[in-house]
Amino acid sequence: MDSDMEHDAPESMHIENMTLAQLQREAPHMSNDMIERCLDLLVQTAANVREIANAREPLCAVPVEVLHRILEAIPVPLYYRDGSIDTFQPFWHSATRDSARLIPLTQTCRHLRRVALSDPLLWSTVITHPSLAFRSYAWRNDSAPLAVVMTPFDGFTDILDAFYPSHAHRVRELHFTDMVHGRIDHLRSLMKFSSPGLRSYTFCGENSFGRDLLKMSLRWPGHSLPLPSGSTATLRDIHIQRIPLLPSSPLPQLTHLALCEIYMRGLHIAIANVLSLCPSLESLVLSSLFDIDNASIQDPQPLYMKELHRLTMPTQLLIDADPTTPLVSQWLSLEAFQPATSIAFTRTELYNHDWMSFTRVSSDHVAHVSREFFSRGFDRSGTFRGSPRWYAKLMPPGESLLDVREVWVANSVSKERDVEFAFLQPTIASLPALETLVLRDHSHGGGRSERDSIFPGLSMCPSMLDPSFQSHRLKTLRLIYGLRPSRHRSHTSPKWRLSFKTMLTQLKTGAYDYLEHLVVQMGPQLVVRETDLVQLRAHFTTVQLENVDEDLPEMPLPSYCDDPRAGPHGSQGWVGSIWPW
Repeated sequence: MDSDMEHDAPESMHIENMTLAQLQREAPHMSNDMIERCLDLLVQTAANVREIANAREPLCAVPVEVLHRILEAIPVPLYYRDGSIDTFQPFWHSATRDSARLIPLTQTCRHLRRVALSDPLLWSTVITHPSLAFRSYAWRNDSAPLAVVMTPFDGFTDILDAFYPSHAHRVRELHFTDMVHGRIDHLRSLMKFSSPGLRSYTFCGENSFGRDLLKMSLRWPGHSLPLPSGSTATLRDIHIQRIPLLPSSPLPQLTHLALCEIYMRGLHIAIANVLSLCPSLESLVLSSLFDIDNASIQDPQPLYMKELHRLTMPTQLLIDADPTTPLVSQWLSLEAFQPATSIAFTRTELYNHDWMSFTRVSSDHVAHVSREFFSRGFDRSGTFRGSPRWYAKLMPPGESLLDVREVWVANSVSKERDVEFAFLQPTIASLPALETLVLRDHSHGGGRSERDSIFPGLSMCPSMLDPSFQSHRLKTLRLIYGLRPSRHRSHTSPKWRLSFKTMLTQLKTGAYDYLEHLVVQMGPQLVVRETDLVQLRAHFTTVQLENVDEDLPEMPLPSYCDDPRAGPHGSQGWVGSIWPW
């Protein structure tokens, strides 16, 4: 019921008088008592109707500005939609929203419908799909800047021809997803229409799903990325994936660039040329890049990029023999940077994959290198495959680690991984400035039985009985235990025991008498027996026990490690290689 209808409704006293007069006219043979009883019933009915009408008045009385704010919160970011595997995943921050969530609301009340349709910004995301909704969205946001997401389908070109030429000047974000090479000529023809306000651009080729990405890349004609006319001067971020097409015009305002899964002849030189067109670039992502003419690669001239402070290279270090690894090691030990003050060795599960990483923090920069962990075990010669060999190539020279005061080892301290990470012990023992060793573990995930225990150990701690022991300043051991993030919030009551039986046995050897302070931080799912604490106090000057209700602590990083422009896809950058400074 609309507010204008409610204000025209008669008062209850008027309804009662009209009803009584009508009863007296139409029921002359009814007794007055019967008429009064009927009147009471009708008055009660009228009161109920009025109450229902009044119940809607508060909504209609809410200021339109407030309703706009409420409606703005309903469309979720487009990439949060439940749907198919080709759901749009912006690499950089995007204003795209799922406006379709507003449609049911606009069907419930004419007042809400008027309010929703009066705000063009609510409908500023336009997604190409074979329905009338596409055209209706364009009509509703006739005066608003647009975020356009284009996905191919039957009839795709007809819709674009009817929409894009007359709306190109309002496009602020333009995202091509799951595109095939057969569409490129048509897309190029549309790019002649000017988009002078374009800020964000994405061009992703079709997902290979196990097909030969190299063969798919060779089908694309030309190498120039189709950019709208007049947009190169205003673009702020670009994401290119699974296509051999790169910008060829200067991009003076571009600050964020991501190049992913690109197979291309002469790619090495082509990327250098692209970077030379981006003098304002601040953040660069290079992921899974393959130069088809790898054998004939020639290094381009050095390029000085004074604004670049973040380089991310996910999946560029997948193979131990990768020729880029020595270069990365050189980066990690550049004399231009201050010596490291903290380092971390981490194993973690992310996006259903096992990753390992090395992080180096100094006063002026952070270096973070990760790779997906594909193999484990021993090869035919009896040499262990995996982490040690990879870490060894990344470890900077010892002189750059002389100032390291804190070492983190995460998810690498369980008994079954002692052999795999045994190489860390001599590394830690060689750090003369080391003061704190942090062992963080959630890899166990909690056992099925509540009687299961978790056994912290000292396998990563250097032995003072070893002649090579140099960590004479190491006094504090910090243990952080809990469940993996996927289970941390689903288990909030104590169920598993943190048992120090193994650790107490190791302490009795005297090899760790240099340790004076013990800090134990654990999730709410874990408990410690008081008897264990009593025995631990016999070996440490101080024993501090802390319960952690939120996520388990991680190694603190400078604020510049968080890129506010990273989108849901770009936030995976920490599983790559980052050098911000």
